[in-house]
Amino acid sequence: MSRWQIDPSEITTVLEGVVPQKEQLEGELTEEKFAGIGEGLTWGSMITGVVPNALSLLLSDQSAALSNVVNRVNAGVLGVSNATIAYNNGQEDMLGNFQREMLEASVDGDFSYFEANGHRPE
Repeated sequence: MSRWQIDPSEITTVLEGVVPQKEQLEGELTEEKFAGIGEGLTWGSMITGVVPNALSLLLSDQSAALSNVVNRVNAGVLGVSNATIAYNNGQEDMLGNFQREMLEASVDGDFSYFEANGHRPE
């Protein structure tokens, strides 16, 4: 394992900080919350009546970007935690596989490799 230099305790510390922030981000980026913003702006008829439509168009335009952010965070957490477990178990091939799959999942949002082969972080 000479190519890898991982300090599992430091990684655990980082992941323990990232996971709650990831969950908070996912909670903030819900369609219901954005819909509530639009509904709250309809009270002003002509003054604020066009804002919900503009907000809806903006969100439609940016939904892919928001999904990409969530995919990258989820892929990072799964990839790093599984790679660390593989490192601790001396499984260098699996370590590389998790790294590759992390990069692919961050782009396409397909986490099936981790579901089939990975360990779930607590």
